[in-house]
Amino acid sequence: MDLSGDKPYRSRRTHRKSRLGCANCKKRRIKKSCISLIPETDEENDLIQCDEKKPSCTNCDNHDVECSFSIVAPTPPASETLSPNATISEASPENPTKLRSRRFRPYAYPNGGLKQTFKLSKPKNQNLVLIEEAEPPVEFLPFETISLADLQLFHNYTISTYQTMSDDGDRNGVWQNHLVQWGMEFPSILHLILALSALHLAYKNPESREKYIQQADNHFTFGVRTVTSVLSQLNADNCQKIYMAAVLVCFIYFGRGPRPGEYLIFSEAGPAEWIVLMGGVKTIVFSYHAKVYSGILEPKGEEIEPFLSESMRIELHEHTIHVEAFQRLVKQEITDETQLVMYEKAINDLLEKMREVYEKRSIGDPGIGLMHLLIGWLYRLPEELVGLLEQKEPRSLVILAYWAVMLKFMDSAWLMKGWSEHVLEGVSGCLQPEYRPWIEWPLRRVKQDS
Repeated sequence: MDLSGDKPYRSRRTHRKSRLGCANCKKRRIKKSCISLIPETDEENDLIQCDEKKPSCTNCDNHDVECSFSIVAPTPPASETLSPNATISEASPENPTKLRSRRFRPYAYPNGGLKQTFKLSKPKNQNLVLIEEAEPPVEFLPFETISLADLQLFHNYTISTYQTMSDDGDRNGVWQNHLVQWGMEFPSILHLILALSALHLAYKNPESREKYIQQADNHFTFGVRTVTSVLSQLNADNCQKIYMAAVLVCFIYFGRGPRPGEYLIFSEAGPAEWIVLMGGVKTIVFSYHAKVYSGILEPKGEEIEPFLSESMRIELHEHTIHVEAFQRLVKQEITDETQLVMYEKAINDLLEKMREVYEKRSIGDPGIGLMHLLIGWLYRLPEELVGLLEQKEPRSLVILAYWAVMLKFMDSAWLMKGWSEHVLEGVSGCLQPEYRPWIEWPLRRVKQDS
């Protein structure tokens, strides 16, 4: 009852509520005889009722909104029901309900972030289109489905990133074909491929770096975890796949860029992260060396006779003079025969790799072509010398500085940029004052090429 005396009393009518109507009507609590959100008047009580017409009720048509009847397909007969693993290819013009009922649900990132997800819908008077939809987080699963973000990473890898991983145009198709095929059989490789591609995109698109770094970290986390879990199942049949996964892990570490306090083979806190990763590669190669380096991974002989150009001969001579001068100092200072043999072997191996590096530079090889030579030297370092580097023993640090000079020659490879300066910075920061003069040339040489 109105006690104000301003308006005449109007009795309240009762209406039947729509119980079987579309989701929009239910959500808005619309009575079956009214769809207006404005306080009803006597005239509006006579509006058209919600007729629950399919595929779109009249109320939704009049208000130009998507009706839930156009999204949720009628339940098909049992013989036509899609299986949980059905693909979009199962749909056909004869069975359009299959196409409308299929939903793409890519997994969420491990940190809880969401990837784009999509459902198939048919708005009125239009063909089937993809409609972006927000989905709640789901468990991080292998690639049962794939998001648009991952498709972008995969596309970038197959048209661009793979070309940066080889100095011979990937003639054997290892990086473009075989590795991708292995990724379909071994999910770790697929995740690591996408992580590498994301880092490549971060390098090419610095304005979107943070987004791509996050994608790389997510795929790297899953890839490393699954590689670790299958190491205990290493055998002759899967050793090549696990080996390439371990190699990808090492390359991704490079591509992620230098990190404060981490200098590849030593760190401010003891063992370096990268040398631990390298240990996984060593385990695989030690167990199945002949099998790993067979077939498509069999090393190819050099097709061009090695030679030194005049400019490279001069550079090599200068580099060699400084290394041999330090080698003489090592012979004077170290009295322990076993340790002296260890240092001699490491230095002689370095001198050999130096010559090979300058020979490859003479024929114009791109930076990535030096990877096996430079990383090979680290790979062959005896455990005792690695331990001395971790303890910041000065003579071992100086030897590492002469090696790090050559990392600068790999700057044309996007994943190696900045590593030469970073390693030398770490050596300089840990070296005792009396040994600092020995690294003046490496520091000057790297600065000269910057």
